[in-house]
Amino acid sequence: MKFYFFPLLLVLFGTRCFGNIAIATPSLPNGTVGTTYSTMIKASGGCTPYKWAIASGKLPTGVTAKASSATTSLNLTGTPSAAATYAFTIKVTGCGGGTSEKAYKVQMQADASGGISIVTPSSPNGTVDTAYSAAIKATGGCTPYKWAIASGKLPTGVTAKASSTTTSLNLAGTPSAAATYSFAVKVTGCGGGTSEKAYKVAIQAGANHVVDLSWKASTSKDVAGYNVYRSPDAATWKRMNVGLIASTLYSDSTVANSTTYYYSATAVDTSGTESTKTAAIKVSVP
Repeated sequence: MKFYFFPLLLVLFGTRCFGNIAIATPSLPNGTVGTTYSTMIKASGGCTPYKWAIASGKLPTGVTAKASSATTSLNLTGTPSAAATYAFTIKVTGCGGGTSEKAYKVQMQADASGGISIVTPSSPNGTVDTAYSAAIKATGGCTPYKWAIASGKLPTGVTAKASSTTTSLNLAGTPSAAATYSFAVKVTGCGGGTSEKAYKVAIQAGANHVVDLSWKASTSKDVAGYNVYRSPDAATWKRMNVGLIASTLYSDSTVANSTTYYYSATAVDTSGTESTKTAAIKVSVP
């Protein structure tokens, strides 16, 4: 009997890993409405690239998910806009088909401020029968803001209106009664955060001081006159003169006691074109 021996052919195939992938991040941090949120969910094992998905549930409102460039993590970023407890399940799939899922629960709380803050420290005083103008500004949180007079009363004749950007509350009008007015202003961000600040404004019966201004004449030959502007904060300006000023002098007799003002002037040519404002000067009325 003959025996035939065939050479044993050993074929080696490249190994493929279909499993062993696992999400390694045990839990996620909670967050606050109106405050930037950033975290990542990591996975390891299996083979890359990974594919990530929200298998069930819902991410916090305002937060989005994006895989990292290496695909080994899922980055959650954004600014939460609604307070709630969010439950969701993350699924990762390796290039070989292995999968892993993990459930998470994240609480987004409504912080009292939500990062929003009124930054205007005080509102200027005023004088009866003299136009009053001031702006109370806020920053942080998310816009649009909603403004309200939380308590107290504005000076008689003065009203409040939010700016077009909603980032400031403009107080304007002509006070008609001398008194000291106390009021609190409240601002609410779109995420629910709030900030509140108290103000006290004295409206006096008449001006006790006069601010005398002077400036150098323009060197242009076609100057028709000048305008003078006044501001309580060097940002919100109001023209003081009705018609053009022919000289380089101006007296402001409408100032209130214990108030700081900023002044600037412009030149206007015969065609009506106005120059840029001069550098502002600061005047503190005792």
